[in-house]
Amino acid sequence: MDELSGRGKAPAIKEIAERLEALRGGRPSLTFAERSPKGRQTVAAILKAAREVFMREGHSGLTLRMVADAAGVAVGNISYYFPTKHELLEAMLREELVDYVEDHIKQFEAENGSPLEILLGIVAFYVEKSRTSYRFFFETWAYAGSDERARALVSELYQLIGRVIYRLVKAANPDLDHERITRIVLQISSLVQGLGLFIAIGPKDNPALKTAERDVRELTRRIVEMG
Repeated sequence: MDELSGRGKAPAIKEIAERLEALRGGRPSLTFAERSPKGRQTVAAILKAAREVFMREGHSGLTLRMVADAAGVAVGNISYYFPTKHELLEAMLREELVDYVEDHIKQFEAENGSPLEILLGIVAFYVEKSRTSYRFFFETWAYAGSDERARALVSELYQLIGRVIYRLVKAANPDLDHERITRIVLQISSLVQGLGLFIAIGPKDNPALKTAERDVRELTRRIVEMG
């Protein structure tokens, strides 16, 4: 299959775009943009500062005072937009997740090959992303483990990604049934997450970690082709 068929790329992109639009609707910076440009700028500064403090202190150590100091605003300004720490963390996480999904969409649309080649490009992108964003994702998982709404947001993102992988695997190997494709999606997701973890905690000069993007492409290819 030289080009992604109607069963592959087009339906997958349509589904992702619909889910992305739903996520965009809850992006805090867009919500406050409707009120005033100044409000949007203030919220953007607050959320950026919240991300920095979140990565440094974790969800349990973050305080509104820390975020206010990092953003250069008064605590009252934060409380005006986000009355509680929980609301601030949820807004920061939702904003960040939408950014991540949009990066994913760009990567998905940029690939122009067979379903398998598109899938290989995506999994390599995930591993590459983990090199720069692992601290944020570590803290996000910790937060998700302690808060149901945060868990729901993280689950929403991974379900979205899982559906993309599912559609691409199905298009790449049409002979596979639903059960086998589901298992392959789990295997690929576990592979990517595991590599991301070891990239984060492993020695930077480890030769195996330096070639992780190449290796995840090859392993994914074997998994899908072998079925």
